[in-house]
Amino acid sequence: MTDKHLTDDQLLLETDYTSYASSCRDPHITPTNDLVECRRQSGHDDTHATRSGLRAIRWAAPEPHAA
Repeated sequence: MTDKHLTDDQLLLETDYTSYASSCRDPHITPTNDLVECRRQSGHDDTHATRSGLRAIRWAAPEPHAA
C-alpha cells in the first residue's frame, strides 16, 4: 500500500506516534498561510502529512529534478 491510500485516521495515528526527532519535518505553507511540518516517520514515501485538530493535512512531495 502506498501513502496515497492511507486514510486520515491512519495518517493521524502515524503522526501521533512518531516522535519529533523521528519525523520528516518537511515544511509546508497551507492555503491559509500557516506554516506546518510533516510529522510522518522519516523516510516515508511521497505524501507528507501533519495533524490539524481532528483532521489530517496532506501535501505532495516535490518532484525530483532531472539532472
